[in-house]
Amino acid sequence: MFNLRGCGWSWCKGLYLPQEKRPVSSKAAFILATLSSFISHLVLGDIIHYSVQWFSPSTIGSAAGGTIYDATLPPVTRYIRSTVITFLAGMTIYSAIQTAYDGLSLIGIIFFGQKPSQWPPIFDAPWCATSLGEFWAKRWHQLFRDNFISIGAKPFTLLGGRAGGVIGAFYVSGLMHDMGMWGMGRGVDFRRVGGYFVVNGFGVLVEQGWKKLTGKKVGGMVGWIWTMLWVISWGNMLVDAWCSRGLAGSKFFPQSLRPTDYIFGPL
Repeated sequence: MFNLRGCGWSWCKGLYLPQEKRPVSSKAAFILATLSSFISHLVLGDIIHYSVQWFSPSTIGSAAGGTIYDATLPPVTRYIRSTVITFLAGMTIYSAIQTAYDGLSLIGIIFFGQKPSQWPPIFDAPWCATSLGEFWAKRWHQLFRDNFISIGAKPFTLLGGRAGGVIGAFYVSGLMHDMGMWGMGRGVDFRRVGGYFVVNGFGVLVEQGWKKLTGKKVGGMVGWIWTMLWVISWGNMLVDAWCSRGLAGSKFFPQSLRPTDYIFGPL
């Protein structure tokens, strides 16, 4: 339950762990570095979340929800706006997961006597990915990797070979994220939520096809542009599905303790 990546277990074969940049030789130094990360991501995440809600406090920023597309704007401006919201929403998710992981790391080390090495980094600067394969297999968190492989990739490989395995892993990821939204009691939307992850699976297959065709991996500056465009532009439909159901109106703090209320004032 608390070791979803399977660190130290045989079933995590092939798992990529980011390079540790915090000091691990001293538990006190590691705790201070993790505490600094916890506080900075907590505040930064709230600022980014506040920025998402700022676009429309009564719709996107509320539990009632609303679309990220402003029909009063011209098409180009409308999609620039929705794409900015999508990027900020993604960074909010990153910050929230990093904050939670840092908090659990501190609890495990301080109260349960665990070693710093038992809490390896969860992200590896996903904004630096130069291919979709790198983004999803290495730089984004790998918490559900075993589930996606066991339930999705392996069975689908039997049906459709390697390509089927790739789509299967992303399909199961889409199902999991859609079920998470279902838990809000506002239905499901697999076409957009699941569709986002499936289309990323097809993007990975495109990269594999490119390598077979040219003998070169996707990478470099062109690879970075390709990756960011694919992840963020398709992300519009995912974020719109979430925001329409009020997910961006979530409260991570009691209102009286929210950092941005003191920095910028209530929305």
